[in-house]
Amino acid sequence: MKTAPVLSGRRSERGPMMRGRKPVLVALVVFLILFGVAYFPDVYSLRAENRDDPPAIHLFGRVMSRYGPVENARVRIAGRDKFALTDRSGQFEIRTDYLPANAFLVTAGKEGWFNNAEVANGPGRVKDIFLNPIYLGDQKDYQFISPVTCSRCHIKLTRYWDKSKMAHTTSNPKVLDMFYGMDNNKQEGVKPGYRLDFPNSNGNCTTCHAPSAAVSSPWSQELNAVLKSPRTEWDGISCEYCHKVRKVVKDQEAPSGYKPIFERQSSRTSSSILVFGPYDDVVVPPMAASYNPLFGEGRFCSTCHSHYKKLGKGNKWNPENIYTPAERKGLGLDGGNLLPIQTTYQEWKQWQDELPPDDPNKGKKCQGCHMSWRKEMLPYDNYIIDGNARRMWGVHRSPQRINPHHFDGGTERQLKTALSMELEGEITGDRLKMHVYVTNTNGGHWVPTGETMRSVMLVLRAMDSNGTPLKMTKGNTLPEWTGKGAVEKGNYAGQPGEIFARVLEDDSGRINVPFWQATGVASDTRIRPKTTQEFIFEFALEDQEDEPSVEADLIYRPVIRQWADEKKWPVKDILITSKAW
Repeated sequence: MKTAPVLSGRRSERGPMMRGRKPVLVALVVFLILFGVAYFPDVYSLRAENRDDPPAIHLFGRVMSRYGPVENARVRIAGRDKFALTDRSGQFEIRTDYLPANAFLVTAGKEGWFNNAEVANGPGRVKDIFLNPIYLGDQKDYQFISPVTCSRCHIKLTRYWDKSKMAHTTSNPKVLDMFYGMDNNKQEGVKPGYRLDFPNSNGNCTTCHAPSAAVSSPWSQELNAVLKSPRTEWDGISCEYCHKVRKVVKDQEAPSGYKPIFERQSSRTSSSILVFGPYDDVVVPPMAASYNPLFGEGRFCSTCHSHYKKLGKGNKWNPENIYTPAERKGLGLDGGNLLPIQTTYQEWKQWQDELPPDDPNKGKKCQGCHMSWRKEMLPYDNYIIDGNARRMWGVHRSPQRINPHHFDGGTERQLKTALSMELEGEITGDRLKMHVYVTNTNGGHWVPTGETMRSVMLVLRAMDSNGTPLKMTKGNTLPEWTGKGAVEKGNYAGQPGEIFARVLEDDSGRINVPFWQATGVASDTRIRPKTTQEFIFEFALEDQEDEPSVEADLIYRPVIRQWADEKKWPVKDILITSKAW
């Protein structure tokens, strides 16, 4: 039986056999390096990008148009994270450590132009990439394409979307019940109801709940008519509606103060579909794709996640009683003739505008939270298309460049990471003093946000060692509209605690009225981004030797209790977090 030679660092012990194996070992090492580059390119590239020496492979070329060079076009190897910008002469340079294949796409895109690409066969000069401008000619009678068409290629993305509330905004039962004045059993005449107060008006609900109908003419703006219309491509916000948006502009006549500008065009020579999106490297036959940075900006969300009501001539309310000067400026309320209903976009924008440049939260967008990957979605996708489409045109991407269209918001998953709470207590003689700290940890807007029917409740329970409630001597209690009755059934009126909500009122002082009846804001105690609110409660101790305990819950309530009862909506509170002292 032969034994393997012993390897040693001493030159004198190396025999002819080892000298003969040296070329073999060198060849093996070279093979493993090349194998690693070929089969694990992302890891290799990551390590290479951290080196000081420049990448070895050099690509260069021009981006041109019929009008000459295209400046500031984004050029990249399809699917790669990094891109280069063209100069005034349309020239670009790309340096990389590896190439994806013997033949690969080098793509170019710029806002206002159709994406395009050229095939490269290796390092060196790339053929001129020609871009064509998008000639504006919006067709107002355009019929939006059904998401079913999109799902043939974007299988996973449309599945995420179809499970979201965004996909079914028109057929949302609560929306229809509030519009027509019905309950969950379709019993008519159940307040509140917009049509009960304004029987001859359709209002402006379709602007956000059936936007395809709202931007098309002629088309009925009555919700049931929209749902039954053969022109309706879906029962909510469809793929094409969003991906036909070219830009967003301010418009004081729009309910949100912003309106989308569309480019709806049907191809005259092919079946290609004009779409705007966040990718400059989508170049496939079914889509005439155009890169648009708007899809990565919070401004894109402003057209619907914002809602103001114009008060009648001569009617004003006093926002100075509710908001600070900075908040009034951020919400656009200095005039007093606009009533804020939903201000999610303005809340986010004010927060971002006030952050210093070096703040780690600077630059966070709506899409980063509401269109992000979650642990339960592992393994994350590397493609935005599936099936045969992927085999023909699929481009491998980092998951960080893919936004799953689940539009998660107001869910247990989101809420549990949005707010946090801490308790501190001290006993002095016959008094228990509790400090409760509630922090908006991860919400990029005020919490809760959106519809004014939403609220968050802090519910406190202080007990002696026998479980008997302690008498509160200092602190707030929850208002009547949080529910009168048994606490175990979710009624918290009179309990020690705090309420976080925007509360609307009418001229007679009635609170929690629907927005179409409201003339002012009674209070707005919602928690601002990255801020902590402290609340102090004191309780009397009958036995100074006793060891009391305190429990605190933060509870999200999606609908005002009275409305939920009257409408017979099967809504449930969401426990955000609990703490004990």
